[in-house]
Amino acid sequence: MTSATSHVDCVPLAPGVYRLYRRGRPIGEAATVGDGTFHASHSFTGSQRVVASLPAAARWFETIEEAVAASPAMV
Repeated sequence: MTSATSHVDCVPLAPGVYRLYRRGRPIGEAATVGDGTFHASHSFTGSQRVVASLPAAARWFETIEEAVAASPAMV
C-alpha cells in the first residue's frame, strides 16, 4: 500500500486503476482518464468525481468519510 494522504492508502489494481483504503477498509476506486486526471468513485455513497491526482482523490474520499462519521446514525 502507498499512502496517498495521512489517512488514506492506495493500492494499484491494474495499470491506471487504484483502490483506496481508510483504516484498512476499502472506501473507493480511482482510474485514470485520458488526459491524466482520475475518475474517483466512493464505494458507499455512490458519489463520483473527476480529480487532478490520486492525493486529490484521497482527500475527497477522506472528506466524505469524515462527513459520514459526523452524521447521526440512521435507525
